[in-house]
Amino acid sequence: MDDVSNARPLAIFSGYMILAASLTAACISIIRGGAARSQRQNSSKSNPRQSRTGAVIVFSLLAIISLATTWTYMFRFFSWSYQQWALAHPEHDPDTLHLGRWLRDTTLFKQAWASTLETAPRSWWSLQIFGFCGVWSVKLACQARNRRIPHMWLFMLLGQVVAISFASNLFFLAVLLHDVVPAKQPQSPPSLIKSASLWYDVLLAINIALSTMVPAQFGKPGFMRFLLAPHLLAFAPLVLNRFMPESAAPHGLSKPWRTSKALAMFMLLFVGTAQLYEEGADLGVALKTLHEHPAVGSVGWDVICCWTSYVAWELLGVE
Repeated sequence: MDDVSNARPLAIFSGYMILAASLTAACISIIRGGAARSQRQNSSKSNPRQSRTGAVIVFSLLAIISLATTWTYMFRFFSWSYQQWALAHPEHDPDTLHLGRWLRDTTLFKQAWASTLETAPRSWWSLQIFGFCGVWSVKLACQARNRRIPHMWLFMLLGQVVAISFASNLFFLAVLLHDVVPAKQPQSPPSLIKSASLWYDVLLAINIALSTMVPAQFGKPGFMRFLLAPHLLAFAPLVLNRFMPESAAPHGLSKPWRTSKALAMFMLLFVGTAQLYEEGADLGVALKTLHEHPAVGSVGWDVICCWTSYVAWELLGVE
């Protein structure tokens, strides 16, 4: 007889789902707040935001698509995880759902990431999502300063709880619907402001460097702690905002920054592809792994949606 309570694991899982829904609602509220404020400010003059209606529709649709694709596979992962648990515990009645016992015996976060990193073809997808998260973290912080969008950390947390592509599309909507707030006149020497802005590049470089080392840490002691490092570092640019001079230009929106962004993604793709060929695989094998495992499918489609959304932003977005 099992005397151990299942209340705690059930509460944690339920709390996770409630958190995901609450973060989504909070981010949508920020988006709507920006739209309402902009409408009030532009009610007496020609509204340039009318030309952005098409972009708003595009990124709204992309947000829906990214949520639908990534979480279709996420729910399949939950089902797969339960089936694996049931096979390992044949003593339990197969006709009865044992959610509490399954959640008590399974660490879903660890199981999901382990599934996406155990081979080079799977890591090829995971490395890219680390890259998008790192690049987006700087863009997020810079737009928070440029447009004074409140509580931007909610978007990053949503990305890590739900999907980077879904949260990115909501972020793009927030940017579209918030006006730029003019920066104050510089009170610090230009050289000091420029050197302060370079810290965004430093944070991105550290994030990317740690991300490239994640696959090599798989299966080693301390793997989960190492895995958490890029997740936590993604909030660092927002923290850096508090220490930046208010007159400093948003570094992450400049043309040189776009080069840094491209180099960061190239580095992760290079490392991931090199690991592929070291294992005797190729890009064709990596593409086939997209539907090899539901956890890989969720991350893989997150990557595909990110590429689609970021290309769309380069074509339709504003800085």
